Amino acid sequence: FSFGTRLGLAFTVQSACCSAFLVSCLLVYISYSAVVIKRGATRTWKVSTHVHCYFVNLLIFDLIQAIGGVIDVKWVADAAVTEGPLCTAQGILKQVGDVGVAFSWVIPIIALHTFCVLVLRWNAAPRTAVAVLIFIWVFIALIVGLSIATHKGKDYYGDTQYWCWITGHYGFERIALEYFWLWLAAFINLVCYGIMALVVKGVLIVEGVRFRFLGWKGHVSQNGFGMLNNIDKLTGADRIHANAIAMRMLFYPAIYLLSVTPITVVRFMAFAGSNVPFPATAFASITFSSSGVFNVLLFAMTRPKLLPLRVERTPPRHFSFSVGLGPPPPIPIPHSPSRNTQSSSINSHEGPSWKMTPSIMPSELPLLHTHS
Repeated sequence: FSFGTRLGLAFTVQSACCSAFLVSCLLVYISYSAVVIKRGATRTWKVSTHVHCYFVNLLIFDLIQAIGGVIDVKWVADAAVTEGPLCTAQGILKQVGDVGVAFSWVIPIIALHTFCVLVLRWNAAPRTAVAVLIFIWVFIALIVGLSIATHKGKDYYGDTQYWCWITGHYGFERIALEYFWLWLAAFINLVCYGIMALVVKGVLIVEGVRFRFLGWKGHVSQNGFGMLNNIDKLTGADRIHANAIAMRMLFYPAIYLLSVTPITVVRFMAFAGSNVPFPATAFASITFSSSGVFNVLLFAMTRPKLLPLRVERTPPRHFSFSVGLGPPPPIPIPHSPSRNTQSSSINSHEGPSWKMTPSIMPSELPLLHTHS
């Protein structure tokens, strides 16, 4: 490797290290919260919903993917890729991590699960999460295990110029066993979250499995998305809030596309026989290796209730939120004193006043149990 190549790979290693560090810290904190943070906490981590299980599973695959990228430090130090057990291990880790992250984005937590619950109003059975996770791990174990068994003694995992992965002799396996799932994940994310954003804004109304376009200003509907049944009556902060939710939903496919698009473009250029400059390859590798960083920051900002939180005790306030086949109950949101001074003064002896919001936030899925 030249100095420039080693420098580019060093940046890839740094991004993978950042992903591994952040994901590891979050997993440790989740474990700590589940086991230790109990006394004096009004909100603790409980792996009791589908989303909790899927989120932890995504983090595990992010960690595996990052470890595969960290191994590049060996090739940077040696200024060359050396085939052997470490090279094979990197190829396996990269494939398991890449495909696992793609499956975690599509099937459970990011796209289809949220889409089915919030838009199609399908409530999955309690054992669905276990079945889905078993399917993901068994499928990945099969594609890796069968690939190794059927290509035993051959250079299936080996030197791919800058790191180790499926060698160029197996172009079909590269696409069918990894890239296809990355592209499918990106497509499904874009479609599902695009539709959800339109539904939140009142542009689309869902009636069973049928979609009805109502125009960009929204109309009255009794069977729309949760409690969002009169988008025309949303004014001021409520309308801004609904628009913010819709825009926030688009962050999910945007972040995933940010991760996979550069590597996809580079790979298509390579498959077409074009000479891909190393800076383009390095940039694609850095963004792809930063998947763990993107996922941790994205969920910390847009789904804060997925993260364990210890807060001070507040007066007892018991409520539960369940997603069923019928319209979900409205979510209580405290009034701001500036928005309704009269109501606040009337109910001052009862603590903070509450109102029923006409929209349902994706981040308000049954993620954590609030109790005293």
